Amino acid sequence: MEIVNHRIPQCWQGMSPNCGGALTNPSLLVIHFTASGGADPSGDVNWFMMPAAKAAAHLIVGRDGTIKQVVPLNVKAWHAGKSIWRGKPNCNDYSIGIEIDNWGKLTRTADGQMRSYTGTPVDAGNATLLQHKNETSPCFWELYAQPQIDSAAELVRLILDQYPSIKEIVGHEDIAPGRKVDPGPAFPMSRFVSLVSGRDSIASVTRTVTAARLNARGGAGLAFDTLGQFTKGAKVSVLYDMPGTWAQVKGKLSSGEEVTAWVADEYLA
Repeated sequence: MEIVNHRIPQCWQGMSPNCGGALTNPSLLVIHFTASGGADPSGDVNWFMMPAAKAAAHLIVGRDGTIKQVVPLNVKAWHAGKSIWRGKPNCNDYSIGIEIDNWGKLTRTADGQMRSYTGTPVDAGNATLLQHKNETSPCFWELYAQPQIDSAAELVRLILDQYPSIKEIVGHEDIAPGRKVDPGPAFPMSRFVSLVSGRDSIASVTRTVTAARLNARGGAGLAFDTLGQFTKGAKVSVLYDMPGTWAQVKGKLSSGEEVTAWVADEYLA
């Protein structure tokens, strides 16, 4: 693959109407799931081509690894909606969006089948029980197929090479916490970031604890158990940041134990 005039020629499907404005020096890449079925992303392309959708990402990756593009990479796509990252709102203005075909949350019905929110049956072998980092109870999620992970990784490497202004890779759930849950806990975000860039670009951000003692919790909320405490001045690596609410961090507790935990964002400098 190659990018020519902000398009990948073999993936280009035509221009979605759900975009507009110049995207100059993007700093963020946002991963989504489509919440749809199908082996390839043709249905998603058709939806993004409809004005009624009022949404489109730049690129879509199918379950079989097929890649489709409907917005040039120098044009703002309507993929993020109401969003904020590191205090900067309107992520459409500075991000490239990639949709990956996946149903997201699944339900096990009385007949023992796994079904999507539309009622579509999903192979139970493609489901896993996981807890979303922003929620308090586990549920079933569709697993991501390895061909699409591999294809998405190749795509993101290409984008990072072409657009070095991009410094971070995040999920829609990170820029719109409480409103969005994609790509969800079944997407191996940390491994994916390491795979495409050889480094965890989010984890490279270090912040300092400002509270005398800061509770480290097992999830993003007061309902989660306390794992221990960080002391004032402790340095922690930020894995996920939900500005003004919660941050997932890695660091040493006052006991000396190194943990990955959630803390109140307001007590980090």
